[in-house]
Amino acid sequence: MHVLVLISGVADPKWPLPSPVDPAGLEAHASRHAVLSPFDEAALELALQLRDAEADTTIAAVVAAPEALARKVAEWRLDSVQRLTPGGSPAWDTGTCARLLADAVAPLAQQAALVLTGREFGDWDDGTVSSLLARALKLPHVALTLGVDVHDQQLRATRQRGAALERVRLEGPALLSVTNDARNKLRHPLLKNVMAARKLQIGALARGDAPAILRCEGMALAEAPRRAAACRMLTGSLEEQASALAAVLRGEGVAT
Repeated sequence: MHVLVLISGVADPKWPLPSPVDPAGLEAHASRHAVLSPFDEAALELALQLRDAEADTTIAAVVAAPEALARKVAEWRLDSVQRLTPGGSPAWDTGTCARLLADAVAPLAQQAALVLTGREFGDWDDGTVSSLLARALKLPHVALTLGVDVHDQQLRATRQRGAALERVRLEGPALLSVTNDARNKLRHPLLKNVMAARKLQIGALARGDAPAILRCEGMALAEAPRRAAACRMLTGSLEEQASALAAVLRGEGVAT
């Protein structure tokens, strides 16, 4: 079985944001301080768990981040690690980013039984890149994946579905977007693999250019909304609390 993991990277939250806050400065900041996001780590861990269960599993990774982060990913002794070079589309245009990403990784995805991504693909994504990518690659999409295993020679994904867990039987190749969980916390790499990654040849995939569909007209720091009414704790039964809440909403003009 062959597994493809797509890694985005995020800006290390330990570093303060640049000043002034603008798209160019934020992109440079994310490149300078790139680290794995919790969702990147969860996707990578699921691939490693599959390799633990099936010794013949191979793992390839494509890292849409600087070479230093791609070399970090290689510390888990993957079969292939390639870096996706930046393209000419803004990061906040998730539709264009997903399309360009699909164009770049399509030959690799066609060889994979599973494509794993994080629940969010980078700092700019609101969780839509993975679904748009699955559509572009013409793959079934399983969102909010927590785990994946092999049962009776068939892959099964466990995903979060509201307050419950749902197990999905995969009939063929699929794209799973992974959310972090205690069961997919990324393990530490072995020291010998860390040393080997320093000398590994990191390949490159070219991401094309495309005109942006969305434009970012400006950015500003978010401000906390001003509270216009006093805080009030609702008590009583659920029915009494619901009636009290409805009365508050009617009083604020939010509901009729």
